[in-house]
Amino acid sequence: MLLEPEGVFQAGQEQKVKVCTACLPQLRDGRKSGPPRLALANGLWIGRVPWQLQMLTFSEQLLVALLYPRVYVFKLYPKKVAGIRSTGNLQRGMRGNVCTYELNMQGIASMLEGRLMPRPPAILASLISLTFIGVGELPRTWMGKMFRVRRHAVFEALVWLKANNQTYYGNVEVDEGRLQQLPEDDVPEEI
Repeated sequence: MLLEPEGVFQAGQEQKVKVCTACLPQLRDGRKSGPPRLALANGLWIGRVPWQLQMLTFSEQLLVALLYPRVYVFKLYPKKVAGIRSTGNLQRGMRGNVCTYELNMQGIASMLEGRLMPRPPAILASLISLTFIGVGELPRTWMGKMFRVRRHAVFEALVWLKANNQTYYGNVEVDEGRLQQLPEDDVPEEI
């Protein structure tokens, strides 16, 4: 059995193994042979995700990405709690479905040309669509953590990617002008 060393620990006289909740039922099921679907042995673990990438918001991930396989549509609708719209449940999770939209491919391609990173904030308007279901306009503060962009976080992620992923980010140039286009810590106007 192939195990990540950090997942094996000593508990008194016994050695124990940490197993994720997705793999445990598959290991207990005696009818299945081979490793669980998400096991390290299947090559699905790429290693520990560095802090510089863990802390990125959704919008920040898009700004440092080299490719965009999809467009994201978010429906935001607050639930009423005691007769008042509450933002507490506004962005608790994402659910996927497939929709087809006509894209301005020429516009997106022109934004992706060259080696300059981060991507211009205008790319966010082509990749993210927000739909607010409710009365009045969507208050900007409700977009919260998911859509905010922090200039320093984008910079730190690009520096890490450039240093540690030479194959894809080795020839990327972190552009100060592009960084200055990003908000210090706010939701970009483009969203």
